[in-house]
Amino acid sequence: MMKKCICIGREYGSGGREIGEKLADRLQVACYDKLLLQLSAKESGLSMETMEKDDEKPARMNSFLSGNVFADSANMGNQFYSLNQKIYTSERNVIEKIAGRESAVIIGRCASDIIQQDRRLSVFIYADMKDRLARVAKRNEISEREAALRIRRIDRMRKQYFDFNAGSRWGHPESYDLMLSSSYYEIHGCIEIILKALEQEEQRDE
Repeated sequence: MMKKCICIGREYGSGGREIGEKLADRLQVACYDKLLLQLSAKESGLSMETMEKDDEKPARMNSFLSGNVFADSANMGNQFYSLNQKIYTSERNVIEKIAGRESAVIIGRCASDIIQQDRRLSVFIYADMKDRLARVAKRNEISEREAALRIRRIDRMRKQYFDFNAGSRWGHPESYDLMLSSSYYEIHGCIEIILKALEQEEQRDE
């Protein structure tokens, strides 16, 4: 029986969310992705629309720049920073509550950094660009050129968000227990490897 949370970081278009959802089904535990946003919205008092708009996105400092140094400082402190920090803090609080009460699969949101190491298995899913392009283009019904632009933009935002809030670096081996290529192992293979790693960790903990 799983005693840990599995935290899944992922490149955009790598199939990380699909792996997380199917893994949760296999383990018969909750998968926190959109559900995490719903709980965080309740925690923070923010709307789901606001949560979805700024979820896993870095701060947009130039949104508040007017040229007046003192006014800009006040704006960034009172509006920009407070909103982004409020979203992150609410997600962090919800993740800590989840880790304290249940086993689960958590997608993104710096969960691998938030949850204590003895309570989680952290995994990063990546894939070849051709596979990511095909997945994103098909899922969103866009061209591969548009998919490439979206992949670069979302990966950049996820990296900036993670690197700012976490004590480690997004997509770097030292930040995770496992790094798996969904191009090489495919979705099913990644799930089986994660389950095996979890089993080995439980044997060590006994």
